[in-house]
Amino acid sequence: MMYQFFMIIASIVVIIILYKFAIKVRDKTVANKVIKFSLNKGRSSKANKKTCSFCKKKAKRLSFYATEVGGVVGVCDSCKPQAERRALLRL
Repeated sequence: MMYQFFMIIASIVVIIILYKFAIKVRDKTVANKVIKFSLNKGRSSKANKKTCSFCKKKAKRLSFYATEVGGVVGVCDSCKPQAERRALLRL
């Protein structure tokens, strides 16, 4: 009787630990989808440069547009006319 009680308590503890671990893993995957912008805007380094979605060159400033299927693309200044020709909506 005491053995069964101990096994029930142990299985509940294991389920709680697995649940906490699953929540932690899920939060990390959600956090990886967010683009982190620098808080120090005066500083410009290669780490802060983003790649253009069209020409794949690094640019200090990108303009963001919504695509036809609902995605978001970052466009450098030289590719801006191409984005406007495709009639993408500016965000």
